[in-house]
Amino acid sequence: MPITTMNAKSLATKVRQLSLAISLALASLTIVSITTTQSAHADTCSCDQGKLYSIEIDELNNAHPHKLTLTANNAYYQLIDDKGTVVQDKLYDIKAYEDGRIVAKRHGYFGAIDATGKMVLDFKYGAIEVLDNNFYHLTKYFGSKEATAIANSAGDWLYPASKVFDKDIQTNYLYADKTNNVTYFMISKDGKYGLINDKKQTLITPVYDQLELLDTCPNERLFMKAKLGDKVGLIDQYQKVVVPFTKNIDIENFNEDKQIFSVKSYVPKGAGNIGHLNRETVISESLINGKGVPLIKSDASIRLLNSHLYEYKKSGQYGIINNSGAIVLPASFDYLYSQYSQYNAPILAAHNQKIGIVTKGADSKLKVSEFYDGLELSEDSTYTLHEIESQLLKNEEDASTEEEVIYEATSAEEATEEADNTLGATLYNPSNSSYIAQINHKFGLVNSNNKVLIPIIYDELSYFNRFIKVKKDNKYGLLTDNNETVKALIYDDITPLSDSHGTEDNIGIVFTKGNQQQLTNEFGSIITPFSDYRFVDNKLDYLDNMSVIEKDGKYGLFSVKEKKVLIQPIYEDMYERIYNDSILAQLNGKKVLIDTSGKVLISDLSQYAAIERSNNENNIIVKTNDDKYGVIDYKGKTIIPAVYDSLELQGLSNNYEAVWGENKAPLLLYIVGKTGKHGIFAHNGSVVAPIAYDYIQSLIYPAYLAVVKDKSADSETVGEANNLGLMNLSGKVILDMKYHDVRTNPYDPEGRLYAINSHKNIVETYDKKLTFIKTQSLQAFIDTNEWYKE
Repeated sequence: MPITTMNAKSLATKVRQLSLAISLALASLTIVSITTTQSAHADTCSCDQGKLYSIEIDELNNAHPHKLTLTANNAYYQLIDDKGTVVQDKLYDIKAYEDGRIVAKRHGYFGAIDATGKMVLDFKYGAIEVLDNNFYHLTKYFGSKEATAIANSAGDWLYPASKVFDKDIQTNYLYADKTNNVTYFMISKDGKYGLINDKKQTLITPVYDQLELLDTCPNERLFMKAKLGDKVGLIDQYQKVVVPFTKNIDIENFNEDKQIFSVKSYVPKGAGNIGHLNRETVISESLINGKGVPLIKSDASIRLLNSHLYEYKKSGQYGIINNSGAIVLPASFDYLYSQYSQYNAPILAAHNQKIGIVTKGADSKLKVSEFYDGLELSEDSTYTLHEIESQLLKNEEDASTEEEVIYEATSAEEATEEADNTLGATLYNPSNSSYIAQINHKFGLVNSNNKVLIPIIYDELSYFNRFIKVKKDNKYGLLTDNNETVKALIYDDITPLSDSHGTEDNIGIVFTKGNQQQLTNEFGSIITPFSDYRFVDNKLDYLDNMSVIEKDGKYGLFSVKEKKVLIQPIYEDMYERIYNDSILAQLNGKKVLIDTSGKVLISDLSQYAAIERSNNENNIIVKTNDDKYGVIDYKGKTIIPAVYDSLELQGLSNNYEAVWGENKAPLLLYIVGKTGKHGIFAHNGSVVAPIAYDYIQSLIYPAYLAVVKDKSADSETVGEANNLGLMNLSGKVILDMKYHDVRTNPYDPEGRLYAINSHKNIVETYDKKLTFIKTQSLQAFIDTNEWYKE
């Protein structure tokens, strides 16, 4: 939106409102869900779930490490070695894995076969998951409950040690430390959680109400959030406490690469938290490293500003920390704002109702050196003078390539600086954005380094048609974003001439001086000199490179492409474009139909209350003053008399491609209604079916019409009395009127038809040519045709 001049009082009000709005927005960001497990802060290391992904049987057969193959034997599979010996038989519901292991069912239960073909787990489990490092996750079902266990590659159970399933005991893969060759598993017993490793050592007995792995990077220490009653703490696998157990806190990752954790203190639900009773409100957030050393405490949630920097709050003011928790801009601002937190976007800082841009100095320290009354980020760019002079634009493909190169260069730059982890090397390299800046009710353009691109001297400044439109002393002009003059400050107004197809594209620019207007192309090159013609935007839709013009209250038509007046402004009104570039206009009190060259097609249409745009390029639908419908052609000849209560143009096709494509024209019919009965006319006005049917509806594809005649007097729903049939395009009933409904699947290119008889609860299936295929029950049809349910 363009920024306009405002008085001091309204400016102060606007700044306060903006400050309040952003403060409220930031306050809303302090509302968090304590059940969240994903960190909202820095990028975290990835951790797989330990489960291997199965592969296709053909893939296994082609690359089995011991040259075993799975071969179908009726409904079962056999596992056969390279000598043709059956190693395992009667296998089904098979999952094969790249390392050669196989999980399959036999006699209704799952078992596991190792890469040599040996059965390591007997077929007696409800489910088996293959884990990394040659482990298995076993499941047995007890009704709606289940019990789980962990076994190693030899089938030996790690847990429970009793090797007996217990529905109150659960085990799950947690983490594999490949550096130290140790795999950890979470265990639970009677709702309490603990930790074991693959050496059958119980590291943490099941005493915690919750145990959640936070640090998933390869380290010797595992950091886990633990809950004990109403207290939460941070421990490692040896139960060393990093964050003491405390009420009303939550712990999550902040920066896994550096083992930094976030500890949030919050007000619990209902504890004086009026207005937010369903959510917890964070009252402070601290950062702590893996040794338990506090790094910084914020009076509110620490909020991500861009890829590497975060906002913290201290004594009611906001500042910036980096992803190591170090302060890089002290808390001295009323609010901070960044448009794109996931990118390295510029950060704005507000202080005393002024706003500035955070920049980085030569010493790599952040600062705010300039303040403005207002800043509006601009994502646009203007033409250059060279582009304007040559009237050549870079095509979209070149622009796309150029953007990719810029992005890669930025990424490389970030990667280089990220390698320098010294405190002074603050990771802040914002994109070179432009801002509309305001000082003392004047506007200009600055970049994200506070370089003035356009002096702050204008009463108005806004981006316009790849230019910058400025206003000074009540005159308008156009500039580039490098302050190059495209059009001098001599115009009373500058407006776009829109494309009438409803897109955001413009076909020209209109310059106004006094009562005269001039039209230029998108680069500002003159199409028409100044004249008394007024260009009327969006008067008519769907005109290609044309505009309605007005002079002395009369309307005409101008071709932007041909740079000439097509129709002199003599018409009292131009209502709408009908079809084939025909326009409904008014001349001397009469409705007339003209084409875009000015030729009169129909000299008087005043007897009709409405002329409706139709998709039939040959005909026009008309409505009389007493609400009767008919059809005429483009010469005014009556095709269907205007005596019908309803009239609807229908397009049908026997070509499936024509239904979904635009290259093949459909078959056109008019369905008309009069005094409760319906009939059909061809597009040329010939009668297809007389006005004798209670209901007619086209099927579109294949080209048939569903019809009902002599509807039962006590039946309110069409087809309820099983009296619906099919008519062809010649008006002949070719499927007797004895059905409740006839349906087609719009996604079936074969065009099968389904005739439903609800009294007999059967469905008859026919092909596209109405050749009978089969009969089935209505329920069987419903169960096997999802599209019908939808």
